[in-house]
Amino acid sequence: MFDFDFGLLENEDFKEDSVREFVVAPLLQSLGFVLKDDKNPSRLQMILSKRERADFKIGSNKKIEADLMPDYALYIDSKIHCVLDAKAPKISITKNSEAEKQVLSYVLHFKSPLYALCNGHKFLLFEMPQQNLLLDIDLKETTTQDHYFLLLKQYLTTPIKSLRQTLSQDFKKPKKSEEWYLSRELPKAIINPKKQAMARYFGCTAYFTRQSWDVVERNIKNFTDVGDVVLDPFGGSGVTAIEAMMNGRIGIHVDLNPLSVFMAKALSAKVDLGKLYDMSEEILNEFENLRPKNEREARNLLKHAQYYPNAIDSEFGEVATQKEQDSVLWIPQDEPLPKGSDVDSVLGLFSNKQLTELAILRKLIFKYSTPSGTKEQKILKRNLRYALMLGFYNTLSLINLTYHETESRKGSAGNYFAFYYRYRLAKKPTFLDVTIIYRQKIKRVLKGKRELENAPSDSFYQSYLYPLENVIKDFKGAMLNQRENLAQSDSRIHKSNGERIFQADATNLQEIETESVDFIYTDPPYGAKIPYLDLSTMWNAWLDFPVDFALKEKECIEKGSLEKSRYEYYDLMKASLKEMYRVLKWNRWLAFVFQHEDIKLWQILRSSAEEIGFTHFKTMRQSNGQTTFKKRQKPFSVLSGQLIVYFKKIDNKQARIKQKLGFKFSMLLDIAKNEIIKNNGATLDEICSAITETAMNEGFLDEINDDADMTIIPYLTQNLDYDEASSKYHVRDIDPHRHFEIPLEVRTEYFLKNYFNKCKTQKRPCFFDDICLEVIPKLSNGITPDSQYIKDILNKIAIVNKDTGEWHLKSKKGMQGNLFHGQN
Repeated sequence: MFDFDFGLLENEDFKEDSVREFVVAPLLQSLGFVLKDDKNPSRLQMILSKRERADFKIGSNKKIEADLMPDYALYIDSKIHCVLDAKAPKISITKNSEAEKQVLSYVLHFKSPLYALCNGHKFLLFEMPQQNLLLDIDLKETTTQDHYFLLLKQYLTTPIKSLRQTLSQDFKKPKKSEEWYLSRELPKAIINPKKQAMARYFGCTAYFTRQSWDVVERNIKNFTDVGDVVLDPFGGSGVTAIEAMMNGRIGIHVDLNPLSVFMAKALSAKVDLGKLYDMSEEILNEFENLRPKNEREARNLLKHAQYYPNAIDSEFGEVATQKEQDSVLWIPQDEPLPKGSDVDSVLGLFSNKQLTELAILRKLIFKYSTPSGTKEQKILKRNLRYALMLGFYNTLSLINLTYHETESRKGSAGNYFAFYYRYRLAKKPTFLDVTIIYRQKIKRVLKGKRELENAPSDSFYQSYLYPLENVIKDFKGAMLNQRENLAQSDSRIHKSNGERIFQADATNLQEIETESVDFIYTDPPYGAKIPYLDLSTMWNAWLDFPVDFALKEKECIEKGSLEKSRYEYYDLMKASLKEMYRVLKWNRWLAFVFQHEDIKLWQILRSSAEEIGFTHFKTMRQSNGQTTFKKRQKPFSVLSGQLIVYFKKIDNKQARIKQKLGFKFSMLLDIAKNEIIKNNGATLDEICSAITETAMNEGFLDEINDDADMTIIPYLTQNLDYDEASSKYHVRDIDPHRHFEIPLEVRTEYFLKNYFNKCKTQKRPCFFDDICLEVIPKLSNGITPDSQYIKDILNKIAIVNKDTGEWHLKSKKGMQGNLFHGQN
């Protein structure tokens, strides 16, 4: 922000007066404030240590006088606008701190619309009369061109009457230039992420993994402007979309798991926090009268309990009639649990008493939050139900037979199935009191929602409710099974109030318009690491969210209950990258979080992204804020921290052609490689003939003709090796997952001869073990050849020196054809 050594803040001698002199004074000067001079008035003025006497009433009669002396009183056009106090670096200035309460007493007397505190590290700005936190600025991270500094300048130098009107225009202001987006430098890694610092995540949204909010925030602020659209196609616990909206951007949350959609919607839904607390207490009071006293009473209650469709709201599924809800105690459907679980199905995860208590609590939540009245009143009740069920969902995590306290976590939350990534019953379950846990979880929900309400300049709900155009297509319902024909929908309709949080397939983002997103930050699933849908079975059953075979088929994982192969997983991830490329605007960025020990997977994802059209910019290591249970279990097979892979979608002719042709563009290189492998090398004319034949048969010849010389031929020649002696092209590298339509023997022979030629060029011998290690991985698709198969092919094309064990290609006379270029 200004030239200041922030290391001085750690010095014991750097106290409140130093903060005033070296931090606050230069800051106010940079904003344009000058000392008040009645003879020469200026528009922006300040008074230092303005002293006034004030009367305070104590008890019924007694009054006392006290001096009020804020460090700075800031004026606009001679009217008080803000009082500001400086504090020592070690003093807390957060909301409800003693420092904040002290400044608040000044504000009430001076009748200032704004007040602020600064301790050198942070600058906090509040608004009266609700004491809303408008800005929370980390001074070390802010420059004079930063969005937060510019927003601070706007707040402190704009009269309060016109301030709101000005801020409401932020979304409509001219966007940054294309050059600004394209030339962004990478944000610095955060050394110690504060992953658990925000209640809106920890305590509100129990899930298997989540990005640290501050890492996500820094990336969003770095790559986007206010009002930009930020997407996470693997939304998980919702950190990307929530942080986007906390910072004045439009967040789109997409996930295949209905649980993920519910979490983001329930956390975002705007409610009266006082009503939420009161309703939760009314529910618990009635619950205490209805809950079973022991297992025997619980068994009796369960005799008449049954499952019937009863989702939270119609956008998540079918809702039972009120008569049915009143007459029958609902229990979840006994869904089968994934292979490897300690019990076969969901109901086996609970004791009779736990099952009955949870069912009664859920029934009361539905009873008290039944939508009624006007449309607006129904929405308010629905939002209250979302919030109450968010507390219920978090209660479920601890009220089951997998939960147990541990020595290391005694007195706090213990471990349950999510820590182990499987439904493992505890040897000695810890039985917690449902009332106590639910009350704690509602307090966490209240605290998390309060953070959203206190977002700077009301940015969260301003973003959440801001109407969108030409971004999300018109559809009804949050769930995939409610989608209509999107191709015929009116995609120009304004979107508001939560339609940006919905269930979708990351490999087919049909709900999102092409080139409508400004930034993608995503942490996708990795291989067989976490089968999210399988591990969400218990939660989804209690929330009555449908998860069927068709949904699991779309999930980008390896193994899982459908036993997906690694190649199926690769294909799903590639398909999701294609969709990310499609929806992203030109000259915008994709931040792709990678946390897997399989380097081959990293290579495949990077090459796939580049093949689609992305340009890989850089990969940066970032701490994720804490060591996971999985890392502690398997320290050598799970990455500590994560890599963030940065890609750009750069606007140029080749990229435009790639996008126009879609999968057909990458097909062209495959056709060329097939031609080379089948014919043991191919000229450019032969390659073009093969492409023309396929394009004619597939019906896209017209699409490539105009751009072949300028785009397609350079693309092919850049990715192949050329031999001047034979005027033929050869394969440089190959994805073993492709080209399996060529007979195995032909592929094997080609790669064997290719290896012989490489050894000849490098002047090194060819031994059998080295040959196998080189060739077998390139053929690992479908039927993988073994060493005997390799030897059989070798005997046809090569001879071995029995003394040295070295292999040599046969001469031309000893072979039926020259399968490899440059040989004698």
